[in-house]
Amino acid sequence: MKQMKSYLFILFILFSCPVASFAENDTIRLNNFCQLALKYSEVNRDSAVYYADIAFSIAEKLHQKFYQASILSDLGYTLLSSGDYGNALTKLLVADKLIEDKNIANNVIITPFFNKYFTSNDPKINRIILLGYIKNSLAMLYGHTENFDKQLSELKEAKKIIETETTDLNLRWTINNNVANAYLNMGKLDSALYFQQIVLPIESKIENKNYGGASNKAIGDILFRKGNFEDAKINYLTALKLLEKNKNTFYIALTQLALADTYRKLGRVDSALYYAKAGVANYRSLGSYVPEMEESYTALALSFKDENKYDSAFYYLQLSKKLSDSVNNKEIKTLTNFQNIGFKEQMRLKEAEAERIKIKSRTQILLLLTGLILFCIIAFILHKSNQMKVKANLVLKDKNDEIEKTVTQLKATQVSLAARNLENELLLKEIHHRVKNNLEVVSSLLALQSAQIDDPSVQSAMLASQNRVHSMGIIHQKLYQGENLAAIEMRDYFIHLSENILDSFNAEGHIKVECDMPKLVLDVDTAISMGLITNELLTNSLKYAFHEKENGAIKISLTEQDTTANTEGAYLLKISDDGIGKPANEKAKGTGFGTQLVNLLTKQLDGKLTYEINNGTIVTLIFKKPKLVRA
Repeated sequence: MKQMKSYLFILFILFSCPVASFAENDTIRLNNFCQLALKYSEVNRDSAVYYADIAFSIAEKLHQKFYQASILSDLGYTLLSSGDYGNALTKLLVADKLIEDKNIANNVIITPFFNKYFTSNDPKINRIILLGYIKNSLAMLYGHTENFDKQLSELKEAKKIIETETTDLNLRWTINNNVANAYLNMGKLDSALYFQQIVLPIESKIENKNYGGASNKAIGDILFRKGNFEDAKINYLTALKLLEKNKNTFYIALTQLALADTYRKLGRVDSALYYAKAGVANYRSLGSYVPEMEESYTALALSFKDENKYDSAFYYLQLSKKLSDSVNNKEIKTLTNFQNIGFKEQMRLKEAEAERIKIKSRTQILLLLTGLILFCIIAFILHKSNQMKVKANLVLKDKNDEIEKTVTQLKATQVSLAARNLENELLLKEIHHRVKNNLEVVSSLLALQSAQIDDPSVQSAMLASQNRVHSMGIIHQKLYQGENLAAIEMRDYFIHLSENILDSFNAEGHIKVECDMPKLVLDVDTAISMGLITNELLTNSLKYAFHEKENGAIKISLTEQDTTANTEGAYLLKISDDGIGKPANEKAKGTGFGTQLVNLLTKQLDGKLTYEINNGTIVTLIFKKPKLVRA
């Protein structure tokens, strides 16, 4: 009966919209379409997006930026719930930019409806509430994309705002609940449980019961992760009872799926199958794809498997795989293209280096042959001169004149060769200078491209690529500025490399890099590999080691290991920080490309890489000595 009333209300809004349009009363139309978007957000998300787009166009026409931000906030959340993360991020970032303007609350059209979260008719108070919900939605988006540090940062900022500028319980419940979820995603179960225990009493006080039971469900998730399945089951059942009372279909499906997993852990196959079927049915009733649908199909397949119903299990496993393939196929193609491009570029650079070495070898051979020919000519002339000296003094005088002339020509040739050698040296320096300039151009192009990208993970990858390019550029800069064109002094190189990386992360004020090592000179090939490895390890320390610390220090050292008659000698590279360290079982962050690069370069150096957690992270690399020159 209640659902029928809801549909009648929607039909009333639809029939009233044309009347308002003919009356050119855009304010009423805006209000009506906002209400339609809100109603359909709980029934059909595709329709909710459609009506929200119409409402936004009317708000733009009326120059109501506050309305625009409110509509974009709801639209971003709806797209986020549908798994459309790209469009959701675009909407939410625009809303965040609009709502940060404190003057946005001036000249707002006051109507009976703004947003389902607003608790006041004062736009200034509602601006603070809306700002908190936008930050919360952005945090949820970062959580779905596994950028948990960014998620927690947005939530802490929102928490600070609501605790100082509003007493809205709905918003306080939402932010603290998602702070707990962020800690859960990061594997910090005790912190997650602490915040859920803060959320639970707030939930009983708020008037909006749409999320009644969500805290119990979240506590159940934490207990499940801890392996306390019985207590997790109790919390899930309590949550399900509250959620079914409030008809919150999305969270009901989530809870039913969690119960299916819990009953499987407890060996209750019949109950697991029951809740897995119920969860799938509720997800399907939402009318559009949700990211959790793939998990629900997998859970149902496992439940059928436990019941020995293999045909049904295989059917739902195929549905899960089909969803997974459709979501990931585009990402896989993009990654493959990126890897192919990188491989081709690497091969091009190798071919160019091989050609340079080939030209250098040809030049050396040509100089050697020229010297040999000159030596033979001189020996022949001297021999002939001695023979002619016996024959006659006149002939000897002529031959002496001829020899003097030849010697003069040889001296001129030697001067010419010396000038050519100097020219070749200058040319080689110019080559290093141009390579350095070209690498700077590549770095600049990456920076320009990064400025056009909104995705933080892609921006992070672009910044990492810039630093890798710059690490090679510094080597070529040192080559053309120094006297030795084939080797690099590593201590000075590490100092310049660390300064560039600190600058790229804006960390110069609170992170200090120390290079405690003797002056060592390495050949170019080894120096490039060492530079790329050091670049990746410094970047990892700056990105992950100091999140909970305002200041920190990173130490770099490269030393020569003691050698004996039975050993070939080796170098030891050691990079340590005093950050938070990385637990042994913690999941790797980012794309993993940096780790692959470090492992590949370590193998190329015939080295061994080790990690140690001791008041921070210590990374050591031992590799065979290729060539060592003391400065």
